[in-house]
Formats: sequence, structure tokens, C-alpha cells
Amino acid sequence: MNDKATPELNMDTHPSHHKSGKQSLPTLAIGCVLFLTIIRLLLASKTELIPEEAYYWTYSQHPALSYFDHPPMVAWMVSIGTALFGNTEMGVRMAAIVLWPFSALLLFSTGRLWFEDKVASFAVLLFCLCPVFVGIGFIVTPDFPLVFFWLLTLYAVSNALLSGRSVFWVLAGIGFGCAMLSKYTAVMLAASLFLFLLLSPKYRFWLLRFPPWLALLIGVAVFSPVIIWNSQHHWASFLFQSNRTEVGNNDPLRVESGTFWLYQLWALTPLIFGLFAYTLIPAIRRGWMQRDDQWNFSMAFALPLFLVFVLASFKTKGHINWTAPAYLSWSIAAAAIFLQLDSVWRASRPRAWHWLIGTAVFLGIAANAMVHTSLAWGVPQSFALKSSGGWQGLAREVRTARDELSRSTGSQAFILGADKYNIAAEMGFYLGTPADIVNDYALGTGGLGYRYWVDLKNFEGRPAIAIFEQDKLGPYSVLWLKQHFAKVGELVPVEIRGSGYQKRRVYLVKCQGYIITR
Repeated sequence: MNDKATPELNMDTHPSHHKSGKQSLPTLAIGCVLFLTIIRLLLASKTELIPEEAYYWTYSQHPALSYFDHPPMVAWMVSIGTALFGNTEMGVRMAAIVLWPFSALLLFSTGRLWFEDKVASFAVLLFCLCPVFVGIGFIVTPDFPLVFFWLLTLYAVSNALLSGRSVFWVLAGIGFGCAMLSKYTAVMLAASLFLFLLLSPKYRFWLLRFPPWLALLIGVAVFSPVIIWNSQHHWASFLFQSNRTEVGNNDPLRVESGTFWLYQLWALTPLIFGLFAYTLIPAIRRGWMQRDDQWNFSMAFALPLFLVFVLASFKTKGHINWTAPAYLSWSIAAAAIFLQLDSVWRASRPRAWHWLIGTAVFLGIAANAMVHTSLAWGVPQSFALKSSGGWQGLAREVRTARDELSRSTGSQAFILGADKYNIAAEMGFYLGTPADIVNDYALGTGGLGYRYWVDLKNFEGRPAIAIFEQDKLGPYSVLWLKQHFAKVGELVPVEIRGSGYQKRRVYLVKCQGYIITR
């Protein structure tokens, strides 16, 4: 390693330098991880599922090798949690809550392999302060297993490179395969490893050795359930994901690209985003020009994925969590840069530096508090998700309307959530009858995962309670229903309050005689 690359850190640059240092996380890092974990355990059962979480719970109610929207790992994790804690909010979220502190531990362990304990500890603190990672540890999406298995792969690859032991290549292959079972973007791990080895004179020989290629084969084997499922379903999931970069916006460069960068500011907070941006050029120079493997590793496993989504932002509307894995190894480099800045600014401008650090910590804590309070109680309202809260109360209203319609018609009514999946997934969870609920697939749309879970013939001729969210109700909504039902009733407005300040405004429509038009 290049001793000149990080003089202020005064670190032993030998790969095993960490052995002379402390063997555990500093108190502050441990405290942050434990505090966030306890907060999640306290709030998990008091916070209603958001539609994405309910949708992935619906995955788990239909066991399969894979699914239309995503690989199966999130469903498997939810199944484990609900097997232990029942079909409750806690059961759905338990795996995410448990894996998050282990993700922090893997980040620390990887950071100390390449740098020193102090750098690894600051990387964990960044992990605790960035809203995107805090959200991933509480909200159930495919990102929580992705982050864990991405970090497991980084840890295994680091050990394989630094120790030369082949068993770590096997572990890396398993981690890579499980990351791919979590989200397709994990394929960038293979590209990043290739880039790292290509740019490293010290470790380039591994490109001609069997163990890394064995790891790749193991990863593909672990990922094989997804390949099998796709081969049996006309490659539907692969085609769906590959087409997600297509948008109808006439000027995506102006709109979507700007949104992408706003998402990055929100994902990290402005000051932490500034630290990551400031880290970029020095880390690239040290890693790819001075060929220092510490920095090469951090950037090789960060920039390829990040640049993919930068380019994608010119064509499609992204999501705040898409770039999250890129910030994992990047956070190690950012932590090392922070320590260098800390040593310089603490001596030259201590008051200004303390103010800046205090502001950064305050913004991080405030943003993370909003992640939890906005979901649980809709506070602050200006940052609360419109899709959170009020679903349990709506389920009670829908159950009453469904039972009344069933009695009046003499036929069991089903539930039709007239949107992409939000209503159907939430009603499936809170009514406990996912088999008798469908999304707008019943109205002629593609249906996402419901097209593989629902046989519309089971609904033919039956009555239904159709549900429209107020902000998605269009002038042709009732006409849309009339194309698929023999009789359509009036729109009945319903307003439900959540556990805090959330409000859910919907329209219920009693329909009779479902007609299949496909």
C-alpha cells in the first residue's frame, strides 16, 4: 500500500495492521447501532405497513422460486419473520431489523481490513447517520437483504485477497449469489471485482486463478432459482427489469436527472453528500493513479453501480434506494478522508469545525428521526409518505362493506384495489385474505405479480368492493368498472385517520357480476 496516500491517518498499511488495534467497535458506533435497533423494535409493531411492505408480504403468501418484480430473497426473509412472529408488522419487519446491525458489523470488519479501526468506526457512524441506510433497516424492501449480502461479499473478497485462503472465495460466491437473489443490481459486484483486479498490480494475478471464477460459478448456482423461474415464465422478470429504463417523459434529461440528484441529497443529507463528493477525486487519484489498493477497493465497488444509475437517470425515474450499495464501500473512503480533515481543521479552525460537525450530526439525527416518526405518526406532515397510515382502519370499513354486499347478493364478494398494488396488498394483509383480493389486473392491466397469483375465473360472476384512492380517481374510473361488471353502484367517499396525523381518503364502489374481458 502507498504510505504517502494517507499520512494524516498514521496507520500501519500492512493488511494485518488491525491486529495491533482495538478489536471492537468504539462505544459511539456501538451505541448508535444499538440505539437505532432498539427504536425499530419499539416502533415496528406500532407502525402500519406501507404498501411496498404489504406487497412483499403478499410475495411470501405465494411461495415461488422467484417473482415478476424482484428475486425471491425478500419473500423468504419475510416468511422467516412471520413464521416466528405471525402475520404482524413485527413479523414482516423482523428480518430487516435483525440483519441491519449485522450489516454494520460487516461494514466495520471490511473497513478495518483495508484501513484502521478508527476509519471503520467512522464508516459505521456514516451508516447510522445516512437516512437511506436507516430506512433500509426498518422498511422491508429487497434492499435490506441486498445491503447485508453485498457487505458479506465485500468482506469475503477482502479476506480472500488479503489472506489468499480459497475458502473466502467460496464465501464470496455464496454472498454474491444471495445478493443476486435479493436484487438484480448485485450483478455489479462481479463487474466491480473485475475492475479492482484489473487496476491492481498486486492482485491482478487472481484474474488468471481459478478461485475467483469458482466464486462466480457458485454465485450463478445460488442464483439459479431465478433463472429457472424466468425460463418457465417467458423470461418475464428479466424483460420487465430491462424495460424499466423506458419512460414517456419528453424531457427526461431536465426532470429525471434533477430528481436523481435530489434523491442523493435526501439519501445522505446535504453535508454527508458533500463529504462523499469531496472524497471522490482524492480516492480515485490514490486508488487508480497511485495504485493504492485501499482506495482502489473503496472506489471499484462504488463507482460502477453509481455511474450506471447516473446514466439511467437520463432515461427513467429512479428511486432513492437504488444507489445505496454504492455508498457502502464509498463510506469507508469517506471516513478516511473525514479523519484527515478532522486532524487538519481541528488544529487550524476548531470552532468552525466543531460547528460543522455538530450541524452534520444534527441533520443526520433529524433526518433519521423523520424516517421513523413520519411512518409511525405522519410527523412532520410535510415529509410524511402519503401511502403510510390509515390502512388498518380502511380494512375495517372494507370488511363491513364486503360482508353487507355478500349478504345482499348471496355470493361471496371479493376486493378489487383499483391501482398498481397499494390497495390490494394492504387489504390483503389487514383483512388476512390475500387469495380473495386482486389489484387492477382484474380491470385489464398487466397486474404485476398478481397476474401470476390470481386466476380471474375464480371471480367471474361474483360481486366486488372496488376501492379507488381519492388522488387517483379519474373521470373515467366508473366507466372503467362498467366495462368489467354487470352492475356498478355509486362512489361512496370514506375518510380514515391513521394512528397519528395520517389521513386516508378513498372511494368504495359496490359492483356485481364480474365479467372477464381478456
